Amino acid sequence: MTGRTSPPAGRVFQRVVDHVQKALATGELKPGDRLPSERELGEQFGIGRTSVREALRVLENMGLVRSQPRDPRGPLVLPVSVEPVRRSIAMLTFGGALGLAELVQFRMITDASANLLAAARRTDEDLLALERNMARMRACLDRGYAEFSRADLEFHDLIAEAGGNTLVQVYGDVTREAILTLIQQTILDADDQEALMLQSMRHHRAVFAAIADRDGLRASRLARESLYSYYADHVAPADREIMAALVRECGGTPSA
Repeated sequence: MTGRTSPPAGRVFQRVVDHVQKALATGELKPGDRLPSERELGEQFGIGRTSVREALRVLENMGLVRSQPRDPRGPLVLPVSVEPVRRSIAMLTFGGALGLAELVQFRMITDASANLLAAARRTDEDLLALERNMARMRACLDRGYAEFSRADLEFHDLIAEAGGNTLVQVYGDVTREAILTLIQQTILDADDQEALMLQSMRHHRAVFAAIADRDGLRASRLARESLYSYYADHVAPADREIMAALVRECGGTPSA
């Protein structure tokens, strides 16, 4: 059999969704363009008004269009955004499909790449933003780990922004948030929170120095060594060995 299979009768709205996605991919539709009105879409695809509205709801949830009821101009095509990707990954991780070991191993890859890119592309303004962030982290040492961790996440966000790679930034950001969600209570219950915060501060200063020196290899190695040291005791031995291999790959030494 050849040709495309038609969607089931209960999902005829998918015709509109598929058409808009394809038009965006080919450039037929661009941000700022307008789709036909609900009535015109119904006539074009031979479907009812209810199905048209369901298609528009799906497209809005995907962040592709913005629609207002009875707007004669038709739904507005929005600029492409990474937010749908961010939401999908967050649902996958928070839903339990990914465990801590997988997330940490992936973060070892993304953080090392982010540091490498930042060392190559950073500007003086990026360095200033990182210095200000480290000052905020020092100020948070007396306020507890929860507040300190927010400044910690910002440090990594700033590095990813300096690196200029959107995929590294988005995937790294979501992975860090997922790991924090999984392990935060363990850290909050620990007796050595201050030691953990001071350890993070030392690591950040070392990473900052490597990025300032444009030493991407050193910055990458520091990312993997630090993550191994921080999380190795929280994963199974087989996963720990994979993490150790990632450290050795960039010339580092695994140490818990």
